[in-house]
Amino acid sequence: MTRTASRLVSRRDLLALASASFLMPGASASPDMNTAASPAAAELRNAPPVRLAHSHQLDMRDPASGHVRRIFVQVPDTPAPAGGYPVLYLLDANASFAVAAQLARNGGNRPAALRKDPLMVVGIGYPVDDTMDQQARRRDYTPPPATEAGTGGADEFLDFIEKQLQPALRSAWSIDPARQTLFGHSLGGLLTVHALVTRNRLFTRYAAASPSLWWNGAQALQTIEQWIANGAATASPKVWIQLRVGSRERARRHENDPARAARATERRMNEHVEALAARLSGLNRPQLQVDYRELPGIDHGGTLAPALIEAIALAQRDAM
Repeated sequence: MTRTASRLVSRRDLLALASASFLMPGASASPDMNTAASPAAAELRNAPPVRLAHSHQLDMRDPASGHVRRIFVQVPDTPAPAGGYPVLYLLDANASFAVAAQLARNGGNRPAALRKDPLMVVGIGYPVDDTMDQQARRRDYTPPPATEAGTGGADEFLDFIEKQLQPALRSAWSIDPARQTLFGHSLGGLLTVHALVTRNRLFTRYAAASPSLWWNGAQALQTIEQWIANGAATASPKVWIQLRVGSRERARRHENDPARAARATERRMNEHVEALAARLSGLNRPQLQVDYRELPGIDHGGTLAPALIEAIALAQRDAM
């Protein structure tokens, strides 16, 4: 990964952050402000995009599939620890990278006694200006077999990470192989669970926020059972799986919206995540650490931000 450019945050990115409640209340302009008469108005409109320090962006083409994915990298501004940087890999990075990168950098401002090892953040997104490429993520994050055209490409996507992205990162920076964390939300959470049971040596920590375990008749839960039956849960290296789901994802929370209630009833988001956590915890395997929590008062989209914060903490924990 030799060609890099400073990561630009567009006005669209900032609007997305505002809608996700990352901007502080009261930060909006006063309604009495006459922007047309303000001498700074034109300068603000024509000002350059925001830049994230120590961040890089590169569109990488996968030679096997031909798909192009946008890679974002936040490099700590302090030297790597003796064992290398811990790394947090983000799915849907067009939407989540800017927030995660800045939160990771903020940790360096804490008192020395509370400071964790500097965290590298690697985002995997797509070459679009929108916060998400829905078509590409349905292709990349859903396990085979394809349930419809343009789905079922999870294994191909994980091949790209294993054979293209991770070798490039290891060549460019010092990375701690014992602290590699994958974070995904919704369909990205489904991919995270799929990676745990099919490629669990790619990462050592897995953080799945509101994973779409309902996909293809809850196939992921069946894959978990096969993984357990084959003894992989015993033979695997030590891994940590963090599961989060919002309390407002339950069907009863949408009783005034019949369409949403019917969808929630069909998908059984909370029940599936609870079942997965209970099944893995019940194995009582010391090499498999399970951390499950339902986030109170939060719906499906709202789980992204708090789960991401907890994934950052997970990624910075000392090696097990």
